[in-house]
Amino acid sequence: MFGIYGTHPYMTVFVVALLGALFTTPILIWLAPKVGAIDMPGPRRVNTKPVIRMGGPAMFIGVVLGIAVAHRHIPEWVPLMLCAAIVLVVGIIDDIHSLGPFVKLAGQIGAAALAFKFGVRIEFMSNPISGGLIIFPEWLSFCLTIAWLVGITNAINLIDGLDGLAAGIVSIASMTFFLVAVSRGQAKSALLAAAMVGATGGFLRWNFYPAKIIMGDSGAYFLGFTSAMIAVYGAFKSTTALTLLIPIFALGLPIFDTGFAIARRVFNKMPVMSAPDKGHVHHRLLALGWRHRESVIFCYLATLFLSSVALAIVREWLLALYLFISISAFTLLLIGAGKVVKRRKKGLPQ
Repeated sequence: MFGIYGTHPYMTVFVVALLGALFTTPILIWLAPKVGAIDMPGPRRVNTKPVIRMGGPAMFIGVVLGIAVAHRHIPEWVPLMLCAAIVLVVGIIDDIHSLGPFVKLAGQIGAAALAFKFGVRIEFMSNPISGGLIIFPEWLSFCLTIAWLVGITNAINLIDGLDGLAAGIVSIASMTFFLVAVSRGQAKSALLAAAMVGATGGFLRWNFYPAKIIMGDSGAYFLGFTSAMIAVYGAFKSTTALTLLIPIFALGLPIFDTGFAIARRVFNKMPVMSAPDKGHVHHRLLALGWRHRESVIFCYLATLFLSSVALAIVREWLLALYLFISISAFTLLLIGAGKVVKRRKKGLPQ
């Protein structure tokens, strides 16, 4: 199943990315308050007290360290990370100074256009009737690529409303991308996805409820943009039509939430890009009386279910099983690591 590279490069990338984010995040927890990256309570927030934000750099460093290990398999990894760094910087500035929506959108479009120049392109679609390929003209390829990259970036940002929610969803989606990419011999996409799983996992140690730090726009933009790039290198390069459903289903919850938010704001004659509200999926769960942790776990399970459905649609039954096993093992790993840290803090024997 693991193709010509075996399992070792993927595991190495995963571990390096996980450790990179795990040990970089405490530095940000110390640094963020000094630069004013604090999320204050407000009408759109669920936090009742100030909380540190700006987790993006930790996950960025984790991913960069991870793929640097496998750089020979991803020759264009520096340009890719440059594009991701642009949206990261836009998010960092917003975390500190609160940029306007159109400034943020311009930065995202600029990064997406640069990614297109570096070869991140949705260039064709399989014809489910004839079995051939529908090749897009360059202008349409450009528009579709920009729409996908910017759309997923903002979808992850909008779903990022509870501790650990966005990072967990992206981690599960990235695991799905990884399994599909490996099964199809797409080493580049698989290595990027492995780095994302590791980086989000390392960050979740500090971000899961009750969070010591939230990712802020820097983290949400980076995760959304990078996830979208991985999908382009993986599922959107497949010659099988149904494979296109995999990233759409794996990221189905934030995509649905964003679409519903746009429709809701248009119907209520509210600004689409800047109107704060509490109509998102996670807000509705809290309004129904669900606890914070329960709401997050429900969204995790929904993402896992949608990802499994996507794998079932493309008849990848074994991959669906691998996904359940991998997510379960990863969850137990994070829970075990958290308990060890707590015992050490209390001075208890291991």
